[in-house]
Amino acid sequence: HPHKLLETYDMISTCGDHLAAWSEDGETFVVKDPDAFAAEVIPNYFDHSKFSSFSRQLNFYGFKKVPMKAVRTSEYDKESSKHVRFYNEKFKRGRKDLLSQIHRSTRNSNNANNQSQEIKTLKERVSRLERQLYSMQVRVVFF
Repeated sequence: HPHKLLETYDMISTCGDHLAAWSEDGETFVVKDPDAFAAEVIPNYFDHSKFSSFSRQLNFYGFKKVPMKAVRTSEYDKESSKHVRFYNEKFKRGRKDLLSQIHRSTRNSNNANNQSQEIKTLKERVSRLERQLYSMQVRVVFF
């Protein structure tokens, strides 16, 4: 099923930034206006126009929704409250070569091995985020 993933990659890469875009680091993508994205973008690639179906399909391929947390409440406006961010360790901007490693999960595949891999991935992600936070704090101190 890499074809569906390639289509999803192209959707995010080519649609208007006001609808969806890659994160700055290319590790995640954000759908900024799910309703407009469903109406204007999804039907060009898939035979439906439902954001919930798009989201469910991503879930089958191991994508996770990443909670949108604002640093300060003032940064959390009505616009960003609609944003939906998705993450998959093999779905990255500029890395179409990884798409073939993403597989659709079956009901039985949620075994201990998958869970331990997911825990490992999350631990690596937390470490990376902690390093980024630390370097940002250092820059703030010296600014």
